[in-house]
Amino acid sequence: MPTQAARPCNRGACTGLVRNGTCSVCGSQRRDKDRQYDQHRGTASQRGYDHNWAKVRRMQLAEYPLCADCKAEGITRLASEVHHVIARRDGGTNEFDNLMSLCKSHHSQRTARGE
Repeated sequence: MPTQAARPCNRGACTGLVRNGTCSVCGSQRRDKDRQYDQHRGTASQRGYDHNWAKVRRMQLAEYPLCADCKAEGITRLASEVHHVIARRDGGTNEFDNLMSLCKSHHSQRTARGE
C-alpha cells in the first residue's frame, strides 16, 4: 500500500514533517500535552457520563430523534448526539429541559464555540 509523501507541519515555526498525521518534531509534545489534559479532566465516568447518562441519552434521542439545529435550518436529519444546553461543568444537569438532540456536525460546532 503506497504511503503519502511527508508534508511540512503547519504549526507556527515548527520545522517538522508530518507523516500519518503526526509531526516528527511537535507530535510527541502534543501527545504529552493531550495526556496531561486527559489526566486532569478525568474519565467520562468521573465527569458524570455513566450508566444513568446512557439511559437519559437514549430516552432523549427516542423522544426527539431529529437534530434541533438542522430542523431550524429546514433540514430533516436524525440526531446522533445529545447536547447539554448548560454544560455539566457549569452546573448543568441531565434534566430533559437542559438537553438538545443534535447531529454530529452541529454538536461539534456548538462544542467548538464553547456552548
